[in-house]
Amino acid sequence: MALIDVPPGQPGPEQVQVAVSLCGMCGSDAHVYRADAGYEWVTPPIVLGHEAVGVVTATGSDVPDSVAPGARVVPMSLMGCGTCAICTNGLPQICPERTTLGLSVHGAVSGHCLVPWQSLVPVPERLPDMTAVLTEPASVAWRAVAVVGEVVSGHRVVVSGTGTVGLIAALVATYRGADVTLLGRCGPSAQSKKTLADRLGLKFDTHAPEPGTVDVWIEAAGSAAQASAALDALRPAGKLVLVSLYAARPDFDVNIAVRKELAIRTSYGSVRADYEQTLDFLCSSPNLGAELVTVFPMAQAEEALRLTAEGGAPNGGMPLIKAAIAPNE
Repeated sequence: MALIDVPPGQPGPEQVQVAVSLCGMCGSDAHVYRADAGYEWVTPPIVLGHEAVGVVTATGSDVPDSVAPGARVVPMSLMGCGTCAICTNGLPQICPERTTLGLSVHGAVSGHCLVPWQSLVPVPERLPDMTAVLTEPASVAWRAVAVVGEVVSGHRVVVSGTGTVGLIAALVATYRGADVTLLGRCGPSAQSKKTLADRLGLKFDTHAPEPGTVDVWIEAAGSAAQASAALDALRPAGKLVLVSLYAARPDFDVNIAVRKELAIRTSYGSVRADYEQTLDFLCSSPNLGAELVTVFPMAQAEEALRLTAEGGAPNGGMPLIKAAIAPNE
């Protein structure tokens, strides 16, 4: 990884230039940083970063007047081709020709970034940058819980995984009226995760619930063991939503799922409607960023990425949940 000075790029006809206020670091950034297997398709040199909030500073010749300099925005991280059957059916995030900000095209760990104007989602004025920078991962959580999981009031929900997506998924399910338990791992970090869950008003446990007691299980840990535990815990006709990627191939007892007629669903990325609903949700918790986000200046970008990759704690404090880089500081 290197920090270099380059002049801001000028937008093409359908692009906008965005001055980046904050850009969050994600597990996928860590995979690229470590050159992990499965990320060979990411071709360096590449500017990382797909969880951004910023201000439009310049627009291309074909950008509509409704997108003007001064607008505060978040860019969607996944953009489809817009013309294939997948895109026209409302699923551009799984378009075979999709682009991914910060992975297949230059991203937002930069003073300025260039993005298609079609990717921009306006940020409400009342939402601070510290919380708005959570929009992209929160939209992933929103889609898993509200769209794929169809969680509603009265559901008993378990969310496994205490990273950013897992924590926000638990908050989204609570926001929608469910009885939610956040499930973490036993070990040295369990107490600090419980402390954070308590501050967020979430129930926390390190043991799976009794068999047949859960309506919806959101698996956000990338843990095959947790996915397997979900099959036992779900009631007949319950739903398991997989929102993580897995380093190893999960080994389920599929017979349990068949005999209980469980729905096993997957959730990947998010679309514009998810971003818009997520921003409404975040406006109900405008100080969430203060609980989850640690800001690093640009000079400490590699440290932020290292801590994201290793799961460390900055300055020996609470374990890092979300590192965000302030590129213009």
